Amino acid sequence: MRRHLAAVVITLGTTVLVLGSALVLADDKPKPIEAFTTVAASMQRGRASRLDIVITRWSTDEERERLLTTLQEFGRDKLVDELTKIRPTCGYMRTPQTKGWDLFYCRNNVMPDGSRHVVIATDRYVTFAEAATSQRSMQYQVTLIELHLDKDGKGEGKMVPAAKITWDKEKKKLEIENYSALPIDLKGVKPQKV
Repeated sequence: MRRHLAAVVITLGTTVLVLGSALVLADDKPKPIEAFTTVAASMQRGRASRLDIVITRWSTDEERERLLTTLQEFGRDKLVDELTKIRPTCGYMRTPQTKGWDLFYCRNNVMPDGSRHVVIATDRYVTFAEAATSQRSMQYQVTLIELHLDKDGKGEGKMVPAAKITWDKEKKKLEIENYSALPIDLKGVKPQKV
């Protein structure tokens, strides 16, 4: 999550000023509009962990078009740059062991029967050593989440922690390398009170 830091250094009345700053920061934080919890299970690694997903807003049609145009015209590297420029962010995800990770794209697609197809994208955590040595993994810079939810907000999903996204000019559609081969299954997706 993006952190805000307010520091005021005054010898008298510091407690009141710090408390006031904390209240301003709490009000500045976007309010969740929807939240989910799920078990993220990696069959390849034999691990599972709770994953919380909090949505603070849904991405607009304009943001979707801007990202698609960037991918089509400039490729995946510029796509990641454009993705991470989106403000305000649309939420965050976290496991019990982490503080959180900003979500830059959250799209809510409602189907005629009331079910939903939710698509979420963010940048992938890249270590300094990985970036400095320009490893092949640098081509896989996006984390994608796809949720299939019933009208009550329950369902299943998949997460690709390192996706390589390209645009197929002939088929005129997104291509996601590793989507079916190495996803993390999101089991028992459930809505949470916000």
